[in-house]
Amino acid sequence: MSRAVISAFLVSILVSHAASSQTPPPESLLSASDRTVVATVDGKEITTGDVVVFYQNLPAQFQQIPLESIFPQLIERLVDQRLIANAARKSGIASQPEVKARLEMVSEGILNQLFMEQKMNALITEDSLRDAYRKMVALEPKREEVRARHILVKTREEALVIIQQIGKGADFAKLATEKSTGPSGRNGGDLGFFSEGQMVPPFSKAAFGLKKGEVTTEPVQTQFGWHVIKLEERRVSGSRRYEEVVDGLRQKMTDDVYEKEVQKLRAGAKIDIKGAGGSKIQPIR
Repeated sequence: MSRAVISAFLVSILVSHAASSQTPPPESLLSASDRTVVATVDGKEITTGDVVVFYQNLPAQFQQIPLESIFPQLIERLVDQRLIANAARKSGIASQPEVKARLEMVSEGILNQLFMEQKMNALITEDSLRDAYRKMVALEPKREEVRARHILVKTREEALVIIQQIGKGADFAKLATEKSTGPSGRNGGDLGFFSEGQMVPPFSKAAFGLKKGEVTTEPVQTQFGWHVIKLEERRVSGSRRYEEVVDGLRQKMTDDVYEKEVQKLRAGAKIDIKGAGGSKIQPIR
């Protein structure tokens, strides 16, 4: 659609939507395969499925409006479209060479899209994505990481008092916010995930020696002061959650399926690319 047609179409949709009193079927019941007849134009049927496909191929701004709320208006637009197409055929425009070429290009584009969608839907399934995820994780380098909180104070005596308070049920993060002199204090002492080599040796040894949920029973001294450490979580780096990587995996598999299918089709076809054939190609401005 041209910009002018799109703008006019949007206005007509919004105006007719505001004025409509019809109650269309709920969107959950609308399907592209539904052959229920909703209109006829010169004896040719328009079905619910036609309306759904029409909606699915509209620009994104139109699809922000729920299908069920503009269903009657879309029927009207399809009727208009059918009338214009019939008039075009009667005028003989469809026999013009440039029109035939454009129709062929559109037809090939639709066939291309639907053919590849079917291939990808068959090959890119939840099971195949999960399998690709397992293989990806198995190939990634592994190292153990921990997530810890700490409370940093100036003296051992202060650290011992804090350990006693935690032993009596005090909240570690709250104490860190109140008492820690380190910059992580504002975040409840949370240091995030780190590997052994990322922290000074005494701190790292103490943190990695804890079990999940444990707190050091003795203060840990480093050049920064005295630490009370709590281990929050352990993980093996490289084992990112499936939810974090599934979109990237799906895109990679989509690209792979497309490339393999195209290569297979090329291998079974006779292709003769002649290039521009000596003709002058005008630059795109």
